[in-house]
Parts: sequence; C-alpha cells; structure tokens
Amino acid sequence: MSPRTLTLAAALSVALVGGPALAQSPDQGEGDRPDENALFGGGEPEKPAEAPAPPAASEQAAPADRPSEDSLFGGDTAAEAPASAAEQPSSTGPSEPGGDRDSEALGGPATRSAFDSEEAVDDPLKIGGQFYLRGNVAANEGVSFGNTRFSAPTLVDGYFDARPTDRLRGFVVGRLSYDPTLATGTGEDAPANPRVLLDQAWLRFDLERTVFFTVGKQHVKWGTGRIWNPTDFLSPQRRDPLAFVDLRTGVSMVKLHVPWEARGWNFYGIAVMDDLGTDAGAVTDPSGGTTAQPGGREPVNRISRIGAALRAEVVLGPAEVGASAVAQRGRKPRFGLDLSSALGPIDVYGELALKKGTDRPLYRLPEGATLEDIFQNGVQVESYIPEGLTPQVTGGANYTFGYGENDLAVVGLEYFYNSTGYTSAIGYPYLFNQNAFQPLYVGRHYGAAYVFLDRPGPLERTSFNLFTLGNLSDRSFQSQLNVTHRVLTYLTVEAFGAVHYGRKGGEFRLGFTVPDVVVNDVPIQGFTLAAPTFEVGAGLRINL
Repeated sequence: MSPRTLTLAAALSVALVGGPALAQSPDQGEGDRPDENALFGGGEPEKPAEAPAPPAASEQAAPADRPSEDSLFGGDTAAEAPASAAEQPSSTGPSEPGGDRDSEALGGPATRSAFDSEEAVDDPLKIGGQFYLRGNVAANEGVSFGNTRFSAPTLVDGYFDARPTDRLRGFVVGRLSYDPTLATGTGEDAPANPRVLLDQAWLRFDLERTVFFTVGKQHVKWGTGRIWNPTDFLSPQRRDPLAFVDLRTGVSMVKLHVPWEARGWNFYGIAVMDDLGTDAGAVTDPSGGTTAQPGGREPVNRISRIGAALRAEVVLGPAEVGASAVAQRGRKPRFGLDLSSALGPIDVYGELALKKGTDRPLYRLPEGATLEDIFQNGVQVESYIPEGLTPQVTGGANYTFGYGENDLAVVGLEYFYNSTGYTSAIGYPYLFNQNAFQPLYVGRHYGAAYVFLDRPGPLERTSFNLFTLGNLSDRSFQSQLNVTHRVLTYLTVEAFGAVHYGRKGGEFRLGFTVPDVVVNDVPIQGFTLAAPTFEVGAGLRINL
C-alpha cells in the first residue's frame, strides 16, 4: 500500500477528538486529521496527508500527519487560521508538552514546538488570513425563476501570530463579513452589514513545562462526532456541517492543560467567562454559517456565573476515550463520554451526552391538533421540562479503501439519537415562533451516509464528496455533491449542488402555511414558507 493510502486510511481511522480547524493550533506540529472540508464541502484539501501513517496507540510512536475535520463536513480550514491550521494531532500517540488537541491548528504557519526552548526568535510576528468569495442560489416550490433567492457573501479573516519566545505565544483573529444581497437598515435592531467580529484573542504560556495555560477568547472542541456532536459543550452554538464556512466565534476562557507524556494522556481544567447554553437554538445565516437565535444567552458578568469544565483523555489499547463535565450557574450540568477506535479495517467512533432535563422548555401538542387549531382556534400548546436524564447519542463508522493504483475512497455512516427531539413536523411552525427550532437537533432520530473520492484518476487537485443527511423522524432528506479544485498554489475553487426531498414540512424540506390569527383582538397576517427544492453555489478561496 502506498504512503498516500496509508495516510488517508489512518486519517479516517480515528474520530475527531480535536475537532474542526477552529479548535486547533499548530504549535506542536503533530499530525493532521481527516480534513472534513474534503468530505463535506469546506475548504480545499490543499494540505493532503502526505506523511506516513501513525502506528497503533499501543506502540506510542510519533504521530503522523492527518487532514482536518473541516474537509469532511464543511468548515473552512483557513477562515479561522492559515493553511496549515487543518493539522490535528493523532489521538493514538502521546501529545507533546502543551500540544493539546483543543489548540492544534488554531493559527499561524506550521512551526516547531512553541515550548522546546526559551530562545528568542528573529521574526516573532506572522500575519496571514483568508479571503473568501461565494455565490449561492436557492430555489423553492412555487417560486418563479426571477424571484429565486441568491446571496453573495464575502468573508475576510486576518490573524496576527506573535511568538517572541518558544514558550510564549499570542494569537488574534479578526473577521469581516459582507453580503451585498442583504438589506441594511439604520435602526438599532438592523443587522450590521458589513460586520466585524473578534474570533480569537488568546495568550499561551507554560509553568515549568508541566502545566500549560491558554488565556482569552479561543476555540475548544470536544467529542468525536463528525456531524452530530452533542458533547461539544464549550461551543454555545451548534456547528452547521452543511456550511462551507464555520462562522462561530471563540469562547472566553482560561484553560489549563496537564499532559501525562509517558501514557499519552491529557487532563484539562477550564474556567469559562461566556454563557454555555445551547438550548437557545441555532439558525443558518445567508452566508452559510451558524448563529444563535436571540433570547437564549446571558452575559457572564458576575463571579457566580463563571463556568467550570473538566476533561480527561486517555489511550486504552487501540482506543482513545474522553470524559468531560461542565457546570455553570443557570445551566444544567452536563456530562459526556466519547471514544474512537479501529475494528479491523473499519474505524468507529461515538459519544454520549447526559443532562437532567433541559435548560429551556419543550412543547407538546394536544393529540390530533393541527396548525389551524393552534393559530386559529386557540388550542393551547403545553410547555414542559422533561424529568430525568435526557441523553443524546452519536455513533458512526467509516471505511477507507483503494480502487485504483493511487486512488482512495471513503464510505461512512453516522446515526444520532436525540431524546429531546420531536417525532413529527407538525409543531415546527410553533417552534419557529418560540425561537426553539434548532437545525439538526430538532428531530428524535437522524442518519447520514457519505462517499468521498480523494483526487481520483488524473484529477490530482480535485476531490468529490456525495452525502445525504436525513431526519428519520419526519422523513425528510437532503443530498449534496461538493467539489473542490485547487487551481493555483493559494487559490481554491469550490462548487456544490443540493436537492431536498421526502415529506413536505419536514426539516430538510421545510414548508408550511400559517393562517391569519387574531391575538388580543389584533389581527395578525399569516404567511407561507415555501419548501426548498435545490441549491447550487460556487466559491473562491485564497489562503495566506
């Protein structure tokens, strides 16, 4: 088997504890993980795995390069960091001092370990970023060609990476987004366009090379799920795997990392200065990113509101197991377990998130009720907090194989069980009205399947991915084909096409009509949401 075959096979053999490029930093130069952009429509596979595959965890050998999660599932590898930011460490080998998975590939060009020595460097500041242009067209049932919606978002990320010594590092990422197709107003509630955000701003140092600190606004990803990631407790918004660019920003925290190098184990303690509630819901904005719905987040401006998180990652034979817990006043405590391993040629992963009840109420419709009953006839919808534990479980597997002299393919499946999800689509319009509709987490049962072709045949700069997501509870589905092609050294062209099918009114074919209603003798006009049929889009990306 060629080195390239070994590399991709190993890359997909370990579930992504390190997470997307957002959550990483290339301090230690440890191995890359599967680039989820390549599989699910994000940035180009411009840094394909070219290094030898890592050995089994029991061998404790030096980890090999692995592409990042974003290539599989649609986050960009450089929107939050430079091109090398897709790198993620192998979960099967010991981490170098300070080389935790939560900070690999956060930003800056690949360098040697930032903790090898205390000598000053000649060029302590690196500057880079990403420039991204995209066009999307979304068609809906009953909408004429002339009225078909389109968007043209522009995204510019820039970073400053300061490393005055090998034991001290400061990192800042700023983000500018603009879409000429979005309306801009002058009122207080009008959305900003263009919009400027601070994505990351953190300082990293160590104490006697034993305890490693990262202080400031940063990304930390937990869990192994590729699409559904319920144990990603330190991200207040859920990630949208359909988006080419992950627009979630970092969380303010103080992170302590204590590695046990001899065993390849890692321990973390974190103090969080942001609200970690995720029950507020999330929506996909026209730029393809995920943003929180209003009303669900509270400022952390009192000492009593500072959150606390603990995590341990241990290697047990061929498997890596993670255990985590998060507590914050005003939010239910959450506990998580995740694992990844290899069963022969098949790579398996899973995660379990546990919480008692929910932070926000769920809603229950009277049996046999319709939308007209709710909005027109005054039928009351019951709100309630479930008793007992409310588990969320993700499980998946993938298989990598060669089908030509140097051609590889990956096939994978993933399932998600959400105990707090709804079993039908009848109440979706009401959930929208309550800001409680959370894409990919609103149903009870979900499934996904995908096929990925890495640079097949003579197409040495092109990758293809075909995948399907399904809400098995409301029987709606979306299938999408993503293509990425590296035209020049720094320029990538992206294209995609998606179709929606299944039961109308379901999550992936969401269409409904809300009738006129009178509330407190005030008439409110109803509206119709046309069900989507297909989307197409293309993008240009420059990483520097």
